[in-house]
Amino acid sequence: MPRYGGRGKGTPNKITSAFKDAVRIAFEDIGGRHAFAAWARENPTDFYKIASRLIPTEIAAKESTGITVIVNRGCDTIEQDRLPALPIDKYLVHH
Repeated sequence: MPRYGGRGKGTPNKITSAFKDAVRIAFEDIGGRHAFAAWARENPTDFYKIASRLIPTEIAAKESTGITVIVNRGCDTIEQDRLPALPIDKYLVHH
């Protein structure tokens, strides 16, 4: 069933946009990135929880490489997310 009226696909919600602007202003008022960096140094676990939520859960390569990265956010603590580093070059196919 076709939709009629309303916001077009991809058009940001005005309330969401206004709220994001207010958060940016408040962020600068409380010290901006310098204050945030100081807080992150004192609260690294909380910082990494926030930062990890900003990582896209699935990233598809723009070229047809057949590589997809999926981030598992099911762990409650940073320690549970620590895995040994993979030698990624070993798994990439070079053309």
